[in-house]
Amino acid sequence: RMRRYETLFIITPDSSDDELKTIFEKFQNVVTTRKGQILSYEEQGKKKLAYEIKKHGKGHYVQMDYLGPADIVAEVERNLRLDERILAYITVKLADSVDPESVKAEAVEPRRLAKAEESGEEAPAAAAEKAGREEETD
Repeated sequence: RMRRYETLFIITPDSSDDELKTIFEKFQNVVTTRKGQILSYEEQGKKKLAYEIKKHGKGHYVQMDYLGPADIVAEVERNLRLDERILAYITVKLADSVDPESVKAEAVEPRRLAKAEESGEEAPAAAAEKAGREEETD
């Protein structure tokens, strides 16, 4: 049995499609090498931040849903912290005990939402607040 997590992270707005794909592959690797399994990886597009983070007013939002052992979050967040293209991140544990067989495992590819580019929506307050704390501690 594994735990289920969701990590929302924000990538610099000037990142190219190739860089976004590289970041996806990097985090897919981090999860699978820790005996985890990515359930979904959704690029939510470029959105306006509630406030500037590292001199950026916008960022590419990405939501990653995955299964893994208890130590997987520490490794994912360590890699997020080390990547200079990542502006902020937050991880939430969705379930304590999940049977990987019961969760439908499909081929995961980065998905984009239809209205992704330049939507101008505000960042979720919780993610933005966490991002501010992350920036202060770095």
